[in-house]
Amino acid sequence: MAIVTSLQFSPTSGAIMCDEEYWYLRRRRSFFLDNFRNVIPEDISDELEIYAGYGGWGHPGFHEEVIERTRESIRQVWKDGKKDDLRDLESIARIIRNAMEKTRRRKIDDLLTYLYGFNMDDLNRGSFQENGETIEIKQSAVLEAAKGYSTFKTQNHLTNPIFKNKCVFAGYDPKWGFRGWHINAENTVYSLISGGFEAIGAGLYGAGIEFSRIMNRLTLDQRREGFDRVWGLIALLGATLNAWEHFHEVGGGLHLILIDGTAPKKADRYREITDQPMQLAREMVTAVRFGLATYPSIYPLIDELIYRKADPRKVEKKFIDGAADPAALKKLLRGYKFYPFPDASPPGTRARAKKEAK
Repeated sequence: MAIVTSLQFSPTSGAIMCDEEYWYLRRRRSFFLDNFRNVIPEDISDELEIYAGYGGWGHPGFHEEVIERTRESIRQVWKDGKKDDLRDLESIARIIRNAMEKTRRRKIDDLLTYLYGFNMDDLNRGSFQENGETIEIKQSAVLEAAKGYSTFKTQNHLTNPIFKNKCVFAGYDPKWGFRGWHINAENTVYSLISGGFEAIGAGLYGAGIEFSRIMNRLTLDQRREGFDRVWGLIALLGATLNAWEHFHEVGGGLHLILIDGTAPKKADRYREITDQPMQLAREMVTAVRFGLATYPSIYPLIDELIYRKADPRKVEKKFIDGAADPAALKKLLRGYKFYPFPDASPPGTRARAKKEAK
């Protein structure tokens, strides 16, 4: 995924959004990434009343292994009766960090074994066993190259999929409410997200500009106490689309993890929303950005579509029928170039007459 964004709506709710585009070795473009998950097994999540999502950026295989390792570790801790080790989100963020470290180590060992026939323990020891014989690693060129691969001093197509991986882990626990962490595989550090929002990936600067614009308009009380969940989702979509429109490697469908730790129904405390509802929500916000709809007009539609789980086809009909210029809106959504400003050609010119004749 090229972009992962997260926004806290209130002390108990928020969301993570991801796209699905990936460039294999920066050559082959694909739209089938699935690096966003619930890393806490559902039965344990309901028992602890901790609900959280994981959105990964980087190599797909790396995140798949981290997610599986994390779920297995949580199940083992639960089976051992060590519930205190799962007391809050930070405890689980630590488990994810450890899973990243183990995944990174396993991949480095595989790489060194493939290239030289020894792993990191052998490299640190200075020797390895082969057919019962101890072989010392003496060649300076081999030592230097192996250390470069294992420390990421050598950055290339072999090491980037191992080290260039990050994730946003965010959710709710009863003790602290909604919080999030940025976890980095390169240095295996997990950092608390303190500003209420986060963006990682190729389009992070585009998303960050939009997040900054939104946050700069909120008072201190609004930032502390939270804001309307529908406006929050529209803001999150706007930030993600800013990355989508202006940066490379962002595209495909948008995937959403919604967290509401105090929702009356447990099924509504963690929700994954993809495909048609997210496509329609993206189109609504795009229409506003091009002046073909207004934020007040799409507010009830987003609420119906995402939070009230209305039929997307019915919401789409309301959206199109309510537009001031449905024909222009349909052309925009089909990918036509759209110029949202009045014609600037001087009256009486050939260009102006040509446009007026259309």
